[in-house]
Amino acid sequence: MTLDVAVEVVKRPRPKPTVGNINITVEVNDFQEIDRELSHEDDDDDDGGDPRCILATTNRQNILMVLGYDLEASTPTEGSAFLLVSSANNNITACIVGMITVISNTPVFVDPWHQWKIIVAHYGGLAGLALIGVLLAAILPCIGLFFCCCRCAGQCGARSQPFDKKHDHCRKIMLSIILIGVATIILFGVVCAFVTNEYMQDGTKELPSNVKTNLKDVRLYLATTKREINTVLKTNYGELEITLNNILQASGRIVTEQLAEYSHAVSLTNLNDIVIGLESIREELRSMNRITQELRLNATQLDIVVRGVKNNLLYTLRDCTSHNCKQILHDYKVNQMSVQIEFDKLPDLTSALHNITILMESNIVSEVSQGRESFLKIQKDIQHAVNQTIPVVSASIRRAGDYLASIANNMTSLIDRINNDIEKVYFQHLEVARNYVVQYSPYRYYLGLGISGILLTVLMCLTFGLLCGICGKRPDGYGDDCCNKGSGARFLMMAVWIIFLLTSVLMVITVVHMITGVLAQRGICEPLKNPKDNRMFKLVDEIVQIRRILHPKNPNFDINMSYIITKCHANETLYNVLKLNNLFDIGTLRNYAGRIDINDTIQQLRRKINLSPGVVILKESARSKLNDLAQSGLSDIKFYQYAELLADNITNINLEHLASKLRDVSTKLSPGQEDIRDSLLKNAHDLEHYHRDLVVPMATLSEKLSENALALQESIKFNHSSMAEAIHNLVDEVTKAQQFLNKDGPEYVQYLATKFGNAFLHQVDDFLEHVIDSARNKVGRCQPVSNAYNATLVAGCNKILDPFNGFWASVGWCLILFLPTIVLCVKLSALYQKSDPYPGPLVEAEYLYDAYADRDNIPLAHVHDKKHVSHGRHHPAAYVESYDGPAVGYSDRERITDAHQSTSHHDSRYSDLAPNFTLSWRNHEHIAPTKSEPHNKVFSVSLESQNWDFPNGGPPRYQPTAAAPPLSTEYERPPPYYYPGPGDRN
Repeated sequence: MTLDVAVEVVKRPRPKPTVGNINITVEVNDFQEIDRELSHEDDDDDDGGDPRCILATTNRQNILMVLGYDLEASTPTEGSAFLLVSSANNNITACIVGMITVISNTPVFVDPWHQWKIIVAHYGGLAGLALIGVLLAAILPCIGLFFCCCRCAGQCGARSQPFDKKHDHCRKIMLSIILIGVATIILFGVVCAFVTNEYMQDGTKELPSNVKTNLKDVRLYLATTKREINTVLKTNYGELEITLNNILQASGRIVTEQLAEYSHAVSLTNLNDIVIGLESIREELRSMNRITQELRLNATQLDIVVRGVKNNLLYTLRDCTSHNCKQILHDYKVNQMSVQIEFDKLPDLTSALHNITILMESNIVSEVSQGRESFLKIQKDIQHAVNQTIPVVSASIRRAGDYLASIANNMTSLIDRINNDIEKVYFQHLEVARNYVVQYSPYRYYLGLGISGILLTVLMCLTFGLLCGICGKRPDGYGDDCCNKGSGARFLMMAVWIIFLLTSVLMVITVVHMITGVLAQRGICEPLKNPKDNRMFKLVDEIVQIRRILHPKNPNFDINMSYIITKCHANETLYNVLKLNNLFDIGTLRNYAGRIDINDTIQQLRRKINLSPGVVILKESARSKLNDLAQSGLSDIKFYQYAELLADNITNINLEHLASKLRDVSTKLSPGQEDIRDSLLKNAHDLEHYHRDLVVPMATLSEKLSENALALQESIKFNHSSMAEAIHNLVDEVTKAQQFLNKDGPEYVQYLATKFGNAFLHQVDDFLEHVIDSARNKVGRCQPVSNAYNATLVAGCNKILDPFNGFWASVGWCLILFLPTIVLCVKLSALYQKSDPYPGPLVEAEYLYDAYADRDNIPLAHVHDKKHVSHGRHHPAAYVESYDGPAVGYSDRERITDAHQSTSHHDSRYSDLAPNFTLSWRNHEHIAPTKSEPHNKVFSVSLESQNWDFPNGGPPRYQPTAAAPPLSTEYERPPPYYYPGPGDRN
């Protein structure tokens, strides 16, 4: 089973660690005490003679196991259960509820004579079942011996009448049905025995690997918990320490910024930005002024040359008689060609540029900057005062970090010890267990397989016995079928003998399995599955005394195993599972001594943050120059006119297009107009030259000038409608800020110092809350241990013990059903051995008479009919009692030949000499002999109808001597012969 454990590492963008000298001596001492317990190498052997239940409290190995069990119990992992069960493997069978008490931490057996009621109350049923099983195992061999002797004496179904009694047919049906039902139930038990044996073997083979996987999950959980502890107490605190030191280093800037924002002294910064930006404004104005002058000069030149080309072109086109020339005059309006932008209307920047230059030369920038430096001096003074306290606060923060790191190291060292024990101790034990499983589990498996095979053998005998008894023919002493009813009787008796021979051994094995399974279920699995309010766990708690391990100084510490497991299943954190609040209440971090020390240090820092009156952040001269800047005319410049005037083309006609058209027209002139052609080409060349050297550069400069004007217009407004308004408003705000700083500034600075100290402590408190919340709700959640615990229970109890209990229950089920099976098999065996069906009451009475009167005059010719009378059981009318009395009825029975002829083993050597005639009394009619019967009849049967089954018409005749008297034609009765009786026919 692989288990994914979510690593919950606390990472916060702005960590909130703890600070201060945390004097949590109780917690550290307790952890150190536990660590000394874990590192204690001496084992107490004083109580070695006393029976031990699960753990010895003084044994380092077991202490580690208990702590490991607790830590694991917070994550659903079966490894924790294994840590408990594997250590208790040698002693757990002694911890029987109600039979052991704990005196001075030592388990003691109760006196069975004085506490017999407790023993009977808890184990009376189990002991009763075991006693019954042992008695049956002892009695069954004796019963088998008596039964064998009885069979040897010819009783108990060994010998019976050769034909059925009147109700034997119904008995066979009913007993067969009952035995079929019993065999079906036994079949269920046999199948369960095979299946549970296989399941038990699979679970046994997988147990070491499953437990090893669960222990690995526990190790992963412990490693994750260790990382979480280090993250919270070390990593996050380290980030907090860096944050707090940065706050201390920037305390002056923080206070000054808040002071400037509240007093509007921040406007001084805006004023300083304005005057600093005057240099860039002056450069922009100079650039714009230079571009404007250049554009005006180029526009003048362009206008002159365009006029000249226009006049020349007009003369040339008028002299031209071509239609194309006139078309050019019409399309391009050559007579109107000129420069259409009036560059002289662009704003004049000279005055504003002059005023700004004068102001900058009068040191307006330095005077405004001096006011800003005066304000920044407040920040430097505050920072200087804070710097004297920073080392004290930093040292306190560092001590708190070292202390939290020591706590983290103590906790992680416990986890490391448990992990090391899992790897070096429990994994080795698992390897030894795996070797034992590989070596010895096949023996148990084959034992279960042999027991199941015995049950299957009995079931097969019953099955074959029922099949042959129900479907087979009656037994025939001269030519029996292999699967007749006699074979069925022998199969059933074979099952009886197997039951008598092996049931005692199986019963003893079943009783041992039952006792082992019940004790393991009640002593191990049930307590582990239901730890809450379980008496076994109470017994374990009394022996282990885990409260003394977790808190040696507080023996009344209220914690036990069942609580740990229950909380672990509820996915509680390690802090809640182990009730570490009894060792150290994490909530007391809010009021630890180190925080009070930091608070005192912050109060000292607050008292050093102050503001002296008489602050001057804007001199009168600087105020006067700022007013002059507002009236410098820069705000009056209409920068939008640049974009409006320069948006049009420089000339109203595209000179380049016109030149191209003139060249086209010159190529189309007729011969004789060479002067006109030359003039057109010359004008086209001039237009192209003017467009390239004047129009294109002027267009580029115009676009640049327009962009610079719009950018400068926006930059000098300073988020106001104009620069003048911005300067007047900022000067007013700075003036008010100066008045506030001199009047209410010192008091407000004290308020800011207090607020700063509270914010600093708030960072510490936030980290402490983070630690408290992580310990109570996040770090070391027990779901992985709970999963491993449950998986171990599944691997041990569900996959091994449940099939184990199912195995002995299945075998016991079959053994109990063997008792009625014996009776049913003996009864059915006697019924299946009978060769003849029920002959009727008269024949039965005669048989009884002959059998007990030593009659020996039964005709030999009729022996074969009795053997094969079963083949005529479909002629029930043949045995109806005759009204002529027993003799006649008997003689009529002898004349039945159809049954005799139907046998598959009929042989002429044993053929009956009885006549072959149709039985008239099948219709319940009896024909009496008459006096007029001819002499050629024997017993009222004509000689023609007699069945002579011999060659040449009959058997060889007796040839008497010559002196002998003639033979009589009448049938002569042969002499009597010895008939041993039906009991010896088989």
